[in-house]
Amino acid sequence: MSPETVQADAPERTDALQGIAARLDLRDPNYRAVETLAIRYDEWFADGESAPFECVIDSATGVGKTYILAAAVEYYAARGVRDFAVITPGRTILDKTVANFTPGHRKSLLAGMDVEPIVITADNFNSAAMRAAMDDPEQVKLFIFTVQALLKPTTEVGRKTRKFQEGLGKAFYEHLHDLDDLIVFADEHHCYYSPAFSEAVRGLSPRAIVGLTATPHRLTPPEQIIFRYPLSLAIAEQLVKTPVLVGRKDDRQDETTKLLDGIRLLQAKTAAIARYGEQRQLQGEDTPEINPVMLVVARDTADADRYERLLSDDGFLGGEYGKHVLVVHSKKPDDALKALDEVEDVSSPVRIIISVGMLKEG
Repeated sequence: MSPETVQADAPERTDALQGIAARLDLRDPNYRAVETLAIRYDEWFADGESAPFECVIDSATGVGKTYILAAAVEYYAARGVRDFAVITPGRTILDKTVANFTPGHRKSLLAGMDVEPIVITADNFNSAAMRAAMDDPEQVKLFIFTVQALLKPTTEVGRKTRKFQEGLGKAFYEHLHDLDDLIVFADEHHCYYSPAFSEAVRGLSPRAIVGLTATPHRLTPPEQIIFRYPLSLAIAEQLVKTPVLVGRKDDRQDETTKLLDGIRLLQAKTAAIARYGEQRQLQGEDTPEINPVMLVVARDTADADRYERLLSDDGFLGGEYGKHVLVVHSKKPDDALKALDEVEDVSSPVRIIISVGMLKEG
């Protein structure tokens, strides 16, 4: 595919982006981020620069970086690009991203998109159906991987993507490398500055690398950061909640006191949400049910399991929260991740999530 097939003049670009913004109901900063990407991408290649075009979009957590990703895929797919990749720092964000592009999933963004890319992961790329899709020049493909899957074969998942595949006639990593229109989105871009991770992403030789992050790495060249929407502005424009710090007047710092304080805030928020819903109903307006959730960040897996035992003990608030605690960490089974994915369902019993490090991004 030639570079010209994915460039557009200004009026055409504006019309296309405004249509995408309407379909995806883009917030203004997300629209401006995609618009900036489209302009800078075209300028890069119009100036005769060689691939990859590399940039970073710095947008506050909670504003909707996934919508920027979806809008960019929609925009470039309409211009002939058929191969996109999303690199994530871990399994939790990978699963969320797959859900965002899965038809029928409650978190899917496809209802607002004209294009429906086929999602290809390290778990399914070696199937006959996916091989056929990869050979189809008309099919839009969205490859979603953790960065570990792209590393040289030192891990099981890395060996899988670097191993020769008879159906492809090459290793899967090599297949990605040979795509001439590949656009890579590096989610949580600041995570990829180690030499191995950087080499794995750039070694794909993509046409463009678009970093998405709320905290650009200090080594990011300033000229690569093409768009900034800081948390302070997101709070001022009421797109994210204002964080509130709560402290005690005494010096009690034991774990039981901290957990009890957190639960009191959880209960207060539950009551406030219920009152708000009742007021809206009196005004004849329906509001979706929302269950507030308390997040407990533990130092390690042993700490997390100890907090779970404490919260589930019959002596802690009469055992009221014993069935409402979810622990998520590397030693927990996949059922924990499934419960985490369903925590926003109104029927979910989870009110307290205990995590070590799996939820630190996004």
